[in-house]
Amino acid sequence: MFPHNFSLITTFLLVFAAAIGGGTLARVFKQPTILGYIAAGVLIGNAAFGIIDHAMLRLIAEAGVTLLLFTLGVEFSFLRLKKVLRSILVPAVIQILITLGAFLGLSIGLGIALLPSLFMAAVFSLSSTAVVVKILSERGELETMPGEVATGWLVVQDIAVIPIMILLPTIVTVWQKPEMGVGGAMLSLLGSIMVAGLTIGLVVVLGKQGIPRLLKAAASVGSREILLITTVAIVFLSSIIFYTTGLSAALGAFIAGLIIAETSQNHAIFAEIRPLRDLFAVIFFVTLGMTVSLSMVVSFLPTILVFIVAIIIIKWIVVYGLVRMVGYHQKTAFLVGLSLTQVSEFGLVIAGVGMALGVLTADHYTILVAVTFGTLLVSTPLVAAGHEVYYWFTKTFGIVTPKLIGDRDIVLPGSEQYPIEKHIVICGFGRVGKYVGRALEMAGVPFLVVDYNHQTVKLLRERGVNVVYGDPADRDVLDYAQVDLARAIIIAIPDRHTQELIIGHAQTLNRRIKIICRTHHEEDQARLKSLGVTTIIQPEFEAAVTIVERLLPEFGVSPEDVSGKISRLKIEHGMG
Repeated sequence: MFPHNFSLITTFLLVFAAAIGGGTLARVFKQPTILGYIAAGVLIGNAAFGIIDHAMLRLIAEAGVTLLLFTLGVEFSFLRLKKVLRSILVPAVIQILITLGAFLGLSIGLGIALLPSLFMAAVFSLSSTAVVVKILSERGELETMPGEVATGWLVVQDIAVIPIMILLPTIVTVWQKPEMGVGGAMLSLLGSIMVAGLTIGLVVVLGKQGIPRLLKAAASVGSREILLITTVAIVFLSSIIFYTTGLSAALGAFIAGLIIAETSQNHAIFAEIRPLRDLFAVIFFVTLGMTVSLSMVVSFLPTILVFIVAIIIIKWIVVYGLVRMVGYHQKTAFLVGLSLTQVSEFGLVIAGVGMALGVLTADHYTILVAVTFGTLLVSTPLVAAGHEVYYWFTKTFGIVTPKLIGDRDIVLPGSEQYPIEKHIVICGFGRVGKYVGRALEMAGVPFLVVDYNHQTVKLLRERGVNVVYGDPADRDVLDYAQVDLARAIIIAIPDRHTQELIIGHAQTLNRRIKIICRTHHEEDQARLKSLGVTTIIQPEFEAAVTIVERLLPEFGVSPEDVSGKISRLKIEHGMG
């Protein structure tokens, strides 16, 4: 038996070693780093079982998930998600209820008792905000239509944890004390709701009134350390308030993050806590893997596999159907459904409550952790390659899969072509495309927009702008947009796979067309040039060029020298 302090150091060392090794291998094999963290955690957790302080590991994991959820709260902007939340609030709630009922029935069918099944169903009905946000952020797709819908959906799920955390303990109390009757049960539930409501109200009111002033005072000191410590103290205070009233400390941290996100100091705070977020995200995913006992997993393997397959399929079908019913394009629905096929980090918080109430046993907890790990293992690469999976799926099953929910304005094969020629086709009307379109509009140059964001299409039609509702990567859509008669096509979509499809179809329809394509990654330039792209625009490089153009004259550099230096930069960048 090792001394406690040595065991603690060893545990931390193994956590970081697993993170370095797993993360590095994941990057080498071009997989999401989260996958490497969890897999390495499983391997080291089982190989070094005897020298790990498991009690300390649980504490580390709890601290990790608490601070991780706080940083997720800070990242959310309700102002940015407001429009999306209006359309997906009700569908997201319906999804939670449908999947909860489905997983409850499945769990009972697998021989698990009612109360443990209820906790498991609640856990399995939620999806991982941390995983989805990290993958979308790495791919530069957080502000795309599928990214915004998925993020808004996850916000609703995270907030739904509050009523779930209120209802489950009340149901357990009523179940264990049947003599309470209906009246007693209603009083107990009402009491829980009042306590939770007062707690959240207290934190929100204090947050709205006190937190901005406190953070402003901390920022006025001029010390980054003071601002960071003040922020962490606020998180712990909110967590303590929630914990003492019977709610989750992690939930308190998440609410604190949402409040701080609305303050004027939120950007400075996020810049300070970003390293902490990354650190605790790593710790959370590695410790999640370390808690998976392979011997226990083997004994429950059939049950675990059934849960994993059912969660991925049921969640995808339910989310896809609901997003389509709201009116989004089938590609958006597919990608959002794919994004929500894993189990949430909040699930471990709910599972912890179940363990504390004596409802969940160690075996149940093992199943929960293994299923969480399994869904992450399967869904993470699927989400990372979402566009490729979508096009493979539509190509393989598009003909035999019935379109139960059709689009009124979708372009179908054989549609008459759009009455336009000698124009510019803009694929994607987001942050880049809308400014290009506005410039063309002012210059009087004819252009046509292709986008699958139905809200964008509606607004453009109201303005009288030529627009086609459909996926720009669909050959029939590009054919309808008269690409064969267009002068140029602008690809303002960041996804690589979609870009390649658009380029291929555009060149098939019009060999002489000028192709202008954006890219986030320097390494993509050679690939895009080989595909026949005429002009490649990297936003980050263009921003740097603009800064140089404005900065150097301030230091007495002549316009000719500025032009020469910019030309040299373009040559070095591969754009000369």
